[in-house]
Amino acid sequence: MADLATIFGSAIKVGVQPRQSERQYAGFPGAHGVTSMAMGTRGRQLIISGTFYQAGGSYAAARAALQTAIDVIETYLWAASADYTYGNETYYNVVFDKLSLVPDAQGKFFHWNAGGYVTANFVCYGRVLI
Repeated sequence: MADLATIFGSAIKVGVQPRQSERQYAGFPGAHGVTSMAMGTRGRQLIISGTFYQAGGSYAAARAALQTAIDVIETYLWAASADYTYGNETYYNVVFDKLSLVPDAQGKFFHWNAGGYVTANFVCYGRVLI
């Protein structure tokens, strides 16, 4: 079981959306209305948002290190389902669907701060399969 804070860093928020139901609708010639068949739930969406940050001796070095860290996290998009924890919560059978960097108002993704860190805001969407 992996800890989400170990993967994404400590500057994260984790939330789960309610389950979505899947239905199939069918109509019939000459009949008004439709019928529906419940197809079960399609899991819960797990949303992880926060800030990636990486130190370096210069902007270029810190940004390259941050990009390397993002590339490692990106490999979870192709991983098989696994169990993850965050705080006191455990999320079972999770797959990750999408990792996105969030631009600021000027469209920039990466920021250099006075502390010598490059930061990037992100959102990652996963699916709790059960």
